[in-house]
Amino acid sequence: MTAPGYFELLRTRPNYRALWLGSVVSLAGDWFTLIALYNLLEEYTGSSEAVGLMLTARFLPPAFLSPMAGVVADRFSRKHVMVLCDLLRAVVVFGFLLVRTREDVWLVYALTFAQMSLAAFFDPAEQASIGSTVEPHEVVTANTLQGATWSAMLGVGAVAGGLLTTMVGRDASFVVDALSYLLSALFISRAVVPRPVQPPAAKTLAGRLGFTDLLEGLALVRARPEIRRVLWVKTGWGITGGAALMLYAVMGRHVFGVPGSPDAGVGVLLGMRGIGALIGPLIARRFGGDGPPFLERAIGWAFVVTALFWALFAFSPNLVVAAICLSLAHMGVATQWVFSSSLINLRVEDRFRGRVFAVDSMFFLVVLGFSSWAGGKALDAFHIQPRVLMASLSVILLGSGAIWWWLLRGRETSPGAAGRGRP
Repeated sequence: MTAPGYFELLRTRPNYRALWLGSVVSLAGDWFTLIALYNLLEEYTGSSEAVGLMLTARFLPPAFLSPMAGVVADRFSRKHVMVLCDLLRAVVVFGFLLVRTREDVWLVYALTFAQMSLAAFFDPAEQASIGSTVEPHEVVTANTLQGATWSAMLGVGAVAGGLLTTMVGRDASFVVDALSYLLSALFISRAVVPRPVQPPAAKTLAGRLGFTDLLEGLALVRARPEIRRVLWVKTGWGITGGAALMLYAVMGRHVFGVPGSPDAGVGVLLGMRGIGALIGPLIARRFGGDGPPFLERAIGWAFVVTALFWALFAFSPNLVVAAICLSLAHMGVATQWVFSSSLINLRVEDRFRGRVFAVDSMFFLVVLGFSSWAGGKALDAFHIQPRVLMASLSVILLGSGAIWWWLLRGRETSPGAAGRGRP
């Protein structure tokens, strides 16, 4: 069947539309908060390592909680999980208003940890719900739209967040984010999300606690090379991605800073990152459609594109050139993300989907958190120049891309890999 257009998908799939609307508002609010936290940590600590620690606090909780979060997403109502997480995240984000002095900075890490712990349960439920609220031939369209929404809200939220923080103050950004979670919960509560059909839970203690379900999901990943291979995509980028995200903030302030408005440079870089991420998957689909073999090849070329433009970003002469390079780099990053998520939705049965997405997230976030901390440490303790560190990351990313191409060598001989789960 022919894949629908993006507007047609939103018009004809009301349950997916409700999930999508929730993403629109909550993602925009999240970028407001991130810009405000960069501003807060710069004012109270002036430390690149502090920014790296904050990013680590964002990445590590989901990494450790994701395995059990995947079990929750497959065992319970995914809609109820998402709504509860949104309501609790609204309360947590309001807590950032309590940070008023340098001595309160510990709250930034604690609240960020709590916020992202809840995200660990929300994200697998949302990702798994996409495949159950659309038809199989609509999966890539839905995932591309989801990725485009993330990117568009990054562009809008980062630029608007930088302006709002500069003009009104960071407290307004925290309030906007908290309210966005409440609105997201309202939208999602109106969706009908099919509950995955699961066999009866084992009556052992391990079965009741979900460990049996977790082991079942891991066994599926181990037995299916076409699924196991896809788990490298986000992880391979995350090895360098955490440090790169930290460098965007540092370079936006100190290398490409705008005089009189230190947050504006960060906002411009993140905004252009969002624009690139928005159009990357849209363009890539036009070259080969939605078939899994094309999606896999496109992921490989996306590694190359990202590494190339990261290198050019590292030595850009000014903010304008840097922003363009970052936008082009994230065309590749977003293509990797959207296409790998689509492959999971296409190849994994609904009752396993939450657990596989959770394992994918776990590996990705562990390396992303370590990368963030290591990048900040490299700047502060070893005094590596930001441009040099950024260029080094581009070389390491090429190595991750080479591993992906090597993994693809065995796809034609993988038992049952060709065509399984294809629309």
